[in-house]
Amino acid sequence: MGKLRVKERRSLAPHDRRKTGALLAALVGAAVLSGCTGGALPPVFGAVFGLFGAEVAPFRVGRIPETVVTPDDRVLGLAANNPGQCIYLSGQSNRRFRAACPEGYKV
Repeated sequence: MGKLRVKERRSLAPHDRRKTGALLAALVGAAVLSGCTGGALPPVFGAVFGLFGAEVAPFRVGRIPETVVTPDDRVLGLAANNPGQCIYLSGQSNRRFRAACPEGYKV
């Protein structure tokens, strides 16, 4: 008996082709947009990818001033890692900060 030859033909299913095409289009679009912004690249390109020519985000050396509790601030609860400290929600902005608990505060 002779050998039976079967030619296997692999092809992508239509949904696989669409996924591959969409992924390829997204990658090409991201590459074009990142390289064609017209100016310097955002700082993240230098920090994450190590690209030269990206903007540099300056920083200042120093300390953030201690936050002072005002009457508008609201106590949210105790600070987990700092005994005697509470977490407050600022009344002027939607920021949280840590400061000493008010006298007599218990959970």
